[in-house]
Amino acid sequence: MGGGQESRAQERTKILKVTVCAYALCLASQFSIAQVTGSVLGRDRGSPEVVTAVPPHANYVRMTQADRLHDYFKSAFGVEGVLRSLAGAGISQWENTPSEWGQGAEGYAKRFANSYGQHFIRSTMMYGASSVLHEDNRYLPSEESGFGPRLKYAIASSFLARRDDGSRYVSISRLSSYLATAFISREWQPRSTSGAPSAVSSFGTAMGATVCFNVAREFLPEFFQRHRN
Repeated sequence: MGGGQESRAQERTKILKVTVCAYALCLASQFSIAQVTGSVLGRDRGSPEVVTAVPPHANYVRMTQADRLHDYFKSAFGVEGVLRSLAGAGISQWENTPSEWGQGAEGYAKRFANSYGQHFIRSTMMYGASSVLHEDNRYLPSEESGFGPRLKYAIASSFLARRDDGSRYVSISRLSSYLATAFISREWQPRSTSGAPSAVSSFGTAMGATVCFNVAREFLPEFFQRHRN
C-alpha cells in the first residue's frame, strides 16, 4: 500500500513538472510571437525601421565568443552549478528517486553525482548549440515595473534567448540541450528511472531550477552581485 501511494505521488510530481514547463513554454512563445508580429506590422506600415512589440533590452551588448566561453566555464564549474546539483540531489533524495539508490549519505552522494553530471552535459551541449545558432542565454534584469510583469519576464526568460540584434525568441539551444541531457542520463540510471517518463520528469526539474534561479536574479540582484564580486 505504501509503495502504491509513493508511486502515485511520484506520478503526480511528474505531471506537475510537465504542466509547469508547458505553461512557461507557452508564455515564452507569446513573447516571441508578439515580437515577430510587431516586426511584420512595422514592415507592413512602411516604417524605415523594424518596430517590435518586445523591443531589445536597452542595455544589451552583443555576446562575443570570449563572453560565451567565460559563461560556459562559470556555468559548468562555478558555484551556481554546484548549488543546482545540491538542490537537485536534495529533491531526488526527498522523492526517493531512484529508489535503488536508497537513503542516507551514500544515496545522496549518488544523486549529487548524477545531478552534477547532467548539469555538466547540459552546459557543454548548450555552449556548442548556442555558438552555432548565435543564441545568448544570459539573463538580463527586466525593464518592467510591478511584481507581476517582472515575474512573467523572469519565467519567460528561462525559455528565451537573444539573437545578435537583441531580439528574443524561444531558445533552441537551451531546450534541446536540456531535453537531450535528460534522455542521455537515462543510460546510467537504474531500472526504475530508465524510461522516457523519467527523462521528461528530469527535463521538468532542470527547467524548474532555471526558472527559480531567474526569478531570484530578478528580485534578489544584490545577492548575485555580491556573489560575482
